[in-house]
Amino acid sequence: PVCVHMIIFLPSLQALKATAENSAKSTSLVMYSALDARVLGLLCVLFGSAFCGPVWPQPAYMKTSPSGDVIPLQWPFRISVTVTDPTEAAGPILTAGVSRYSDKINGLKPAMSPKFGAGDSASLSGLAVSVVSSDESFVFPVNESYTLKVTDGKAAVVATTAYGALRGMEVFLQLCEVTSMSNVHDANATHAAPSVPTTVDIADTPRYGWRGLMIDTSRHFYPVPFIKHTLDAMEANRMNVLHIHITDDQSFPMQSTTVPELVAKGSFAVSQQYSADDVSGLLQYAQERGIHLVPEFDMPAHTSSWTAGRPDIMVTGKGCASAPFTHGDVMNPAINLTYSVLDMFLAEMAETFGGNFLHLGGDEVPTTCWLENADVSTWMKANGFTSTNEVESYFVNRVAKGPKLSTMKRTLVYWEEIFNNNVSLSKDTIVQAWKTDAMPKIMEAGLRVTNSYKWYLNHGCDNFGDGNWDKFYENEPDNLAPGTTADQRKLLVGGEVTMWAECVDATIFDAIVWLRAAAAAEKMWSPKEMTTTASAAVGARLAQHRCRMLSRGISAEPPNDSGGDVRAMNPIC
Repeated sequence: PVCVHMIIFLPSLQALKATAENSAKSTSLVMYSALDARVLGLLCVLFGSAFCGPVWPQPAYMKTSPSGDVIPLQWPFRISVTVTDPTEAAGPILTAGVSRYSDKINGLKPAMSPKFGAGDSASLSGLAVSVVSSDESFVFPVNESYTLKVTDGKAAVVATTAYGALRGMEVFLQLCEVTSMSNVHDANATHAAPSVPTTVDIADTPRYGWRGLMIDTSRHFYPVPFIKHTLDAMEANRMNVLHIHITDDQSFPMQSTTVPELVAKGSFAVSQQYSADDVSGLLQYAQERGIHLVPEFDMPAHTSSWTAGRPDIMVTGKGCASAPFTHGDVMNPAINLTYSVLDMFLAEMAETFGGNFLHLGGDEVPTTCWLENADVSTWMKANGFTSTNEVESYFVNRVAKGPKLSTMKRTLVYWEEIFNNNVSLSKDTIVQAWKTDAMPKIMEAGLRVTNSYKWYLNHGCDNFGDGNWDKFYENEPDNLAPGTTADQRKLLVGGEVTMWAECVDATIFDAIVWLRAAAAAEKMWSPKEMTTTASAAVGARLAQHRCRMLSRGISAEPPNDSGGDVRAMNPIC
């Protein structure tokens, strides 16, 4: 059999391996074999990905058995863990990960499979996981590099951190995971049990440290179990940032002890609110999967839901929202009360969510709402403000320097309008680019940036957004920053695909998000030279990854709408 894991190795391969092992960004050319998509898809349908399934995203360096020989797993399959320093024990994140992946791998055991005894040389009995340190600090960016080797009947993952070990265990699971549900094996067949190539040599590290997905919980409420489901899907694609756009004009679903009236009057229902305990559970669930949570409380606009609970800090009326819970109301920049309420609330949220980041939005301010308000206009003149950009800059900086919030030491994130409007920003700010050619200017200003341009999964109720999976796959962030230097491009920390919820709730979320988010995930993880073209072979690999996601309960859409060989891109899952 021909193994889909075969790779064309170019002269710089060993250099790439060494680079990946040192957790640096790879620039060498390594790519999957350009097998005809029909042949690739047929192999996986006929033989199953127990031994020929694709790894998604592609590792920076990967070499497997050229002959296609495999070694089946022994049941029960065991994962052991050690720390380089024998005086240290594995921490709770790694321990939970080992337990989770052990359950997943043992869950692959077919009802009928060969019986292997302990020590049987014809089977692989376990995976040895080793980390350099038991320190599980989760400060961005964490080291996610790892190596994975299978040789002489043994398998091992070695990583510096628990988070690298998690990525290595995910890749091992993908190597042995059966994704073609149509396969029916004879009980005595060589490949009846899930298997891995007899030799595997992987050295891997992500291209970007920020590989994100944004979800919108204001326009439609997403229950906590569904958010955990989404975190599982992100783990399957080695994504590591879940940006939660919590509040907007339509609803305010976050409970607060400092400003309780916001959720009491702004949520859709009592049953559609998030508590501090909900957040605590999500934080633990996310960190156990190496995923950062980034909460967003958009302001000063997209805040009409605040009007219901705290009208005393809002500007309403002429030029503002035409109806409750619609876009148009804006926070009042002219009164001290606005800033004291925000400081209390944001400090509470920073403590509740912990982590490194707090996203404060800043997009799409309907400035007419300010200009049509007599009190705001008078205040502007009294303070020498001649433009609403100056007002916005004043608002943003006064909020950021609030006496309580400023002690929380959070990195603040904003949408690109804040930068475009010439708002003065701290150098540790991160700007989320989404609609223009702002990235070069952001980098030239010395600010870090994430990219969401051309990675919108929808535009309002147009759920086709920026296109099919191939458009997401070929959206190269470097191309959005022409004229920048190599040092300036280091300020590009990664990107996010965005899922706005005007017309999307949990019932259809998976099909809208996956596969396109998976395509962007490989763009953000794998070396640039490996993801230049959404070829037919890439589509066939993605089709098999879709089978994998379906087997994990992720209702991903089929990829057959982008040309290529439709039959090869639709294996029977």
